[in-house]
Amino acid sequence: MRWLCTLVLLMGCGAPPATIKVATYNIYWLDDGISTERRERLQQVVRELDADIIGFQEIQSRAALANILPDHYEIGILDDDEELLELAVAVKRPLTIASLEMIFPDEMYDDAFPRKRDLLEARVEGVGQSLHVLVHHAKSRRGGRVETDERRVKASKRIVESLTSRVEQDRVILLGDFNDNPDDQSLNILEYGISNAVGGIDEKPDAFLYNITESLLEKNYCSYGYNYLYDDIKEPTFDPVVEGAREENNKWRGREHDFFNDVKVKAILFDQILVSQNLKDHVVDRGVFTGASAVVGTRSRIRFKGDDLSYTKRGSFASDHVPVWALLKF
Repeated sequence: MRWLCTLVLLMGCGAPPATIKVATYNIYWLDDGISTERRERLQQVVRELDADIIGFQEIQSRAALANILPDHYEIGILDDDEELLELAVAVKRPLTIASLEMIFPDEMYDDAFPRKRDLLEARVEGVGQSLHVLVHHAKSRRGGRVETDERRVKASKRIVESLTSRVEQDRVILLGDFNDNPDDQSLNILEYGISNAVGGIDEKPDAFLYNITESLLEKNYCSYGYNYLYDDIKEPTFDPVVEGAREENNKWRGREHDFFNDVKVKAILFDQILVSQNLKDHVVDRGVFTGASAVVGTRSRIRFKGDDLSYTKRGSFASDHVPVWALLKF
């Protein structure tokens, strides 16, 4: 019997399935000057999140990211001195980053991809898998949602054009801070793969990219704005449900409004994970990180002046976003 078990293992029949945890995290402008308290909170978030692949937004430099990551993560970042809010990816060994590049580096795409925040693609390999991880940080709603919607729509159209010839053969994971929720036009374009998709709650299954995190929206889970609600929480975790979050976002679509005075529920699901259809059946779970370390503390403040960015107040909170994650089993 022992020789039979050995033979089965040698044939690979006894090997356990590989599970990969993928996450996205917008860290409110992470530079190398953060306080000790904030650094410790970010380290705790990363440790408790325990993801194999993390896409990051708003990273100043490789050194700033290395300051919060354990040594067993490999970092992929272009580390451009002219861009203070870079995209990055980190993978936990034995996964490795086989290649790293920007998809839309030409200045002609700057309206859709602000400054040098172009779509970052990392080819991640390991545990028998090859995944194309794309990190996105869409134009914010700063300046008004109606005025900025078209820039996020343009970005989604460009991404669809880039992926159309690839999604059937490549295993694609698109994640990041979309500055829209899954019901908005920019996300529906990605989900259906058609440029004339409109905003609104889906009426049909996703046909192009599968939005793993849309089911979180149905429960009124959010990823941005919890710090306003739980900055002094004493419990180890917080409740991710914010009643009315989905309804409030949809209520103001296409309407002129003042965010601070008109919008009653400010928490929203900005951070999402989408995958090509060939990965849909491998998704076994998804969620929003609910550790208190991600939301407690005083808020930071930054100031934009042209292309310059500086802190006007250094707070102790980890970020104004919390990580969103998905689990894939192969």
